[in-house]
Amino acid sequence: MPQLFPGHADNDVKSVTSEEQDKELEGAKLSGSLSFITNEKKGLSGVSVNKIIPAEDSSSDAEEKGIPDLGDITLGKNSFDTNKDIVEKIIDSTDNPNDRCWTFRSVLIGCGLAIFGGVLQCLFYFKPQTILVNGVFLMLIANTFGEFLARVIPKRMKWLNPGPFNRKELTIATITADSASSCALAVEVIAVQKLWYGQDVSWGSGIFLTLTSQLLGYSFVGLGLKKALLYPTEMFFPNNLAEVSTIHALHNGKSDPVKMKRTKKQLKWFYYCFLAMLLYEIVPEWIFPWLVGVSVPCLAAPHSSTVSRIFGGTNNNEGLGLLSFCFDWNYISSTASPLLIPLTATLNNLAGYFLCIIVFCAVYYGNVWKAKNFPFLSQSLYYESSKPGDYQTYNQSAILDKNNIMDPTLLKKQGIPFMTATYAVYLLVTNLSVGATFTHMFLFHRKEVAICFRWVKGLKAFFKNWKQNLKFWKTLRSDPRLDENGKLPEIYDDVHMRAMLKYKEVPTWWYALLLIVTFVIALVCLYCGKTGLPWYMLVFALVLAYPLTLFLGGLYAIFGFGGTQMQTVIQMIGGFTMRQPKPLANMYFTLYGYNSVGQAFLLLNDLKKGQYVKIPPKDTFFAQILGSIIGAIFNYIMMNSIVSAQGSILKDIESTSVVWSGQNVQQYNTQGIAWGALSKEMFGINGTYHMIPLALVIGFFLPVPFYLLHKLRPKLGLNNVNTPILIWYIGWLCVGVNSSITVYFIAAFISQWYLRKYKPTFFKKYNYVVSAGLIGGAQVAVFILSFTIFGAGGANTTHNFPRWWGNLNGATGILENFDHCKYTNYGE
Repeated sequence: MPQLFPGHADNDVKSVTSEEQDKELEGAKLSGSLSFITNEKKGLSGVSVNKIIPAEDSSSDAEEKGIPDLGDITLGKNSFDTNKDIVEKIIDSTDNPNDRCWTFRSVLIGCGLAIFGGVLQCLFYFKPQTILVNGVFLMLIANTFGEFLARVIPKRMKWLNPGPFNRKELTIATITADSASSCALAVEVIAVQKLWYGQDVSWGSGIFLTLTSQLLGYSFVGLGLKKALLYPTEMFFPNNLAEVSTIHALHNGKSDPVKMKRTKKQLKWFYYCFLAMLLYEIVPEWIFPWLVGVSVPCLAAPHSSTVSRIFGGTNNNEGLGLLSFCFDWNYISSTASPLLIPLTATLNNLAGYFLCIIVFCAVYYGNVWKAKNFPFLSQSLYYESSKPGDYQTYNQSAILDKNNIMDPTLLKKQGIPFMTATYAVYLLVTNLSVGATFTHMFLFHRKEVAICFRWVKGLKAFFKNWKQNLKFWKTLRSDPRLDENGKLPEIYDDVHMRAMLKYKEVPTWWYALLLIVTFVIALVCLYCGKTGLPWYMLVFALVLAYPLTLFLGGLYAIFGFGGTQMQTVIQMIGGFTMRQPKPLANMYFTLYGYNSVGQAFLLLNDLKKGQYVKIPPKDTFFAQILGSIIGAIFNYIMMNSIVSAQGSILKDIESTSVVWSGQNVQQYNTQGIAWGALSKEMFGINGTYHMIPLALVIGFFLPVPFYLLHKLRPKLGLNNVNTPILIWYIGWLCVGVNSSITVYFIAAFISQWYLRKYKPTFFKKYNYVVSAGLIGGAQVAVFILSFTIFGAGGANTTHNFPRWWGNLNGATGILENFDHCKYTNYGE
C-alpha cells in the first residue's frame, strides 16, 4: 500500500501520567474518533478527534476516570476548552536548564539507533508487508542503553558520564534515531531506475539525491511556517503527546520511589513481551510460514481460484485474506499496533474493509475495465491482449526513446496499457478521499479549521516589513517569537513557550542556507543522474509543495491529520504539466514535491516535541539533520544491496517469497509510467481511466449527505462517519499480504473495547507498553533474520528452511502459496 508520508512511525506507547495530572484529568472522560488513515503495507496515521465528554456517574465511567487516551484528545466544552488547556494540564512544563542535551551517551545512542532504524526500515520496505519502525520503541531502547551507560561508565570520567541519564539526552537520541528510521522515497525512485530502466546511479549521486530530498522540506519550516504552524498554542501536534508523556514518566519519577516502582513494573512487562516475541518470531518468519495466514477455506478448496482470491492472503498479491488468521505479530502490527487505535477509528476501518471486499469482487467478476483479462491483484501494467493463463506484462521500455521520453509512434505499436481493476479502484478512491478530506474538515470541524488561518496575521506582518526582514544581518539578535514590543503574542502565549524563551531560536538564515545548498546539490544530481527533470520543474515541485505544507500543516498540527494520499495528486499534476511525457522525470518531480511536504511535517513535529521537553531549538534542529543524514546514507546502502541481490524477486508480480517483495517499487514504477508518460492517453477525457482524475472533484461532495443527515437526525451519530477515511479503506487491500486483517480487528476490539471498558486499570498500566514490547521484539527478530538467513547481506547469505507442509517455499520449482490456496497469477 502506498505510504502517505514517508517517515516516522506513530508514537505507539502512551504512559501513565503523573499523579498530579491524573487528578486534573479526574472527572473527564476522553472519547472521540480517530481520523486515522492507515497504510497496511507502509503506513501513515492521522489523529482527528471529537470532544472531551464529561464522565457520567456510572460505575463503568467511574472506572475509566483518569485514563487519558492521548490519541483522542481534541477540543471540547468542559475542563479542556482549548488546546492551551490540554497542553498546560497534561504535559509537564518543568525544566532544568542545567541538563545537557549533547553528551557522549546521547550521540552514541542516537547515532547507533539511527543506523539500526535506517537499515531496519529499508529492510521492511522490501518485505511483502512493509512495516514502520516504531518511534516509541526506539525511545524505550534508547532509555535502556542510556541508563545502562550511566551505571557502567566510571563517574570520574565526567566527559563520558556527566551523571544520571536525563530526559533531554533521551529526547535528542530519540529525535536522531527517529528521523533516520524511514525509508527515504528517493531510494524507491533509484530502485525503479535500476530495475526497470537499467540505469545504475552512481553512489555519489544516489546518496546526495537521497540526502537532498530528505532535507529540502526542512527548509520550508524556517521560511515563514514556524510562526504559522509551530509557535501558536493551538498547533499542539497531538501525535507527540504519547511519546512526550512517556519521556516524562520515565524521568520525572526518579526522585519519587512510588512513581519509580510503577515505572519499573511497566518496563518489566515491556521486556517480557519483547523477549518472548524475539524468540517466537523465527517460527512464522522462517520455520512455519503457514502461520502467517491460517485459512480454513483454502484448506477445504485448495484448487479454487475464487477461494484463493477472496480468502487467500499469505503471499504478496494473492488475495483479500477474508477469515484468514495470522499468528505473526510483525504482519498484524505492520502499520500501527491494533492495541493503540481507538474503537471509533477501528469501526470506520472495518466498514471500509468490508466495502473493499465487495467493490473489488464486483469490479473483477463484473469484468469492469476488462478486469478478468488481468490478475486480481497487481501493481503492474499489462497489454490489452492479456487473458487468463497468459498475462502479458507491459514492456514499458518499448514505448520510450533513448532519452526515456514516450514516443507516440512506439506507443501506437505497443498499444495503451491497462492496469488491474483493483489497482484502478485504489487510485480512484484515493482521489475521492483527497477531495472529501477538505469538505469533511470544513463541515464537521470548521471551528477548529478556522484556527489554521491565524497564520494570515503573521504573514501580513512579514510582508509589511519585508524589506527589513530581508536584511537578516540587522535582525540576528531579534527573537521571531516576540512581537515588535518584545512581548510574546497572545496566540503563542503558553507555559511551554514562555519556558522556551530562555533558549535561542534557529536563525532564519540557517533555513535559507539549507534551501540553497540542497537545491543546488539536487539540481546537479538530477542532471548527472540522467533523470530528465528540468530545473524549472524542480522549482515548480517546490512551489507546489510549499502551500500544501502551509494549508495541510494546520490540520496536521491540530488533528495530527496530514491529509490523505497526496502523492497521487502531485503525480497527476506533474503528469499533466510536464512538457514532454517523461515517466522517470515524473517520479523525481513527485519525489521533491510530495516528500518535501512530509519532511516539513516531521521537523515541525519534532520541534514541538523539543518544546514540550524543553530542548533548545538549535539542538533539535541539529539532531534532526544528523539523523536524516545517517538515515539517507544507510537507506541507500541497504537498497543497493537488496536490489542487487534480489532484483528478480522484486520484479515478480506474485512472488512466493515470504521474505522479499517488490510491491512498493512495482507500484511506484506503474504510477510513473501511467502519470508520467501516458497521463493524457490513460486518464484524459477519452482515456479508459478518465474517472480517476474526476474523482478528485467528486470527492468534495461526498461528506455533504452525512452532514445534512446529521443535522436532521443528530442522534444517529453520523458525525462519527469519517467519509475520507472510510472511502480510502475501500482501496485498502490492493497490494501485499492481507491475511493479518482478521486478527488485527480481533486484537483491536479486545484492547480498545473489552480491556478499556471492563479492565481499565490493566489497560491504563500495561496496554501500551505491551504493544511496544511486541512490536519491538518482532522488529529486532526480523532485523537479525534478514542478515543471517534471508540474504540481506548478499546473494550467498540466503538459507531457506527445508520444505515441508508448513513451508511451501517453492523449492521444487512449483509456484505455491503458504496457505495452500491455489496460485492464480499464472492463470485460471
